Amino acid sequence: AWFDSITNLTPRIPLMIAVGDTEYDHKSGGGNGKDPSGVTTDGGYTPSWGHSVFASASGGECGVPTARRFTMPSTGNGVFWYSYTYGTVRTIVLSSEHDLSAGSDQHRWFLHELRSVDRDRTPWVIVESHRPLYHSQMRSEELEVAIAMRYELEPLMYDFGVDLYLSGHAKTYLRTCGGLYRSKCSVGGPVHIAVGTMGARLNPDPMYKNSWTDSTAEERGYGRLTIHNATALHWEFVANIDGRTLDNVWIYKEMD
Repeated sequence: AWFDSITNLTPRIPLMIAVGDTEYDHKSGGGNGKDPSGVTTDGGYTPSWGHSVFASASGGECGVPTARRFTMPSTGNGVFWYSYTYGTVRTIVLSSEHDLSAGSDQHRWFLHELRSVDRDRTPWVIVESHRPLYHSQMRSEELEVAIAMRYELEPLMYDFGVDLYLSGHAKTYLRTCGGLYRSKCSVGGPVHIAVGTMGARLNPDPMYKNSWTDSTAEERGYGRLTIHNATALHWEFVANIDGRTLDNVWIYKEMD
């Protein structure tokens, strides 16, 4: 049904995907070379701190249908992690369902990608993954995953000046403050935006109070990003039903 609903868009607009739990997570069946991402363990990536979250949401797919159906740029590991340049933006797509810890294949690749960005050619750097690093829904198991991802990724994004982090997963919309790093605003990190409002039913879980959430919405919608020049970017969250702008923010930066 989802593929049918986007057939009027995909012939004209490239569909760049980020693998999530419903495409990849499994408890068995991925061994003996069956896992297209190259993980050799039977159950994929199952960290002890995320055992209740990294479960079997794919229903045994282990990423196989996704890897066979889509072809992403050959800059990393197939559909699982890759990068591409579009205009003045360098986008780096990570897999939140694979090991991101220091020394892992994906972490080493991510560091290499950040080091290789030519800011004269692509002044904007955007990182994407399925799961968010920041979200304020009161779901302790998801918060545990987000904190673990922050620990591994935030220092790199801070050091290399990533501008924006896009994600989904949580079935609601959230935008953080600007310059977010280690839960503090305006200290040089990226803006984090989670848009999980396109597929499954919305999740009305209550939000916990924090200093870094700037905007939330529980309405179906999509994100629209406009790069105006090398120093100004405009983000909008647009309602599906009538095209209203539910949230928007300008991100500005100084050129070296």
